[in-house]
Amino acid sequence: MFKIAASLIIIISLTSFSQIKSKNPIVKYGTWALMQAVPSPTYFEDRNGQDSKLKFGLEWQVIPISYSFNTNKYLSRINIFFINPVKRFTGSVETFFEPSIVTGDFKYAELKKFMYKAGARIVLPIAQEGEYFAVSFGAGYYRQTGMNNNKIDGLTYEAGLYSFFGMLGLKLNYNQNAISRYNIGLFFKYY
Repeated sequence: MFKIAASLIIIISLTSFSQIKSKNPIVKYGTWALMQAVPSPTYFEDRNGQDSKLKFGLEWQVIPISYSFNTNKYLSRINIFFINPVKRFTGSVETFFEPSIVTGDFKYAELKKFMYKAGARIVLPIAQEGEYFAVSFGAGYYRQTGMNNNKIDGLTYEAGLYSFFGMLGLKLNYNQNAISRYNIGLFFKYY
């Protein structure tokens, strides 16, 4: 009886694969790209000299390169596009590119719907090595376009609060000398 049970356990364990033997890069990077393509909801300031309101829009977060300063010594500190959230929220410095689109027209600001920001930020862990709570501070360059194709650009500053293992956050941007100066949005990243 013991030999039959042992034989069955060996046969079952030989046909069971608890881990994938080889990683398929198409699946790995394809699913990553699809999850990162989901935009975050953002509100943009629509104002002129007399009136002001908020306009709803969508913003994407692209992080071309990230350098983590608090990783295991056996792991690479640099990530390119494929950003490991554990490395990011335990402390990192990164570059960002954030294209945005407003769903309706700017009634007061007379801007076109598309705008973008690019720059660098630092992410600092606060609680549980950033998994429960982390903050970020950044600066960079923004560009907005007026209805008569005039370019409005300058410095942008941002601050962010993140929780739920870095998947959910709140970001505030201030665009210096812009027509739409303030942006506030939820930060969604799916890993």
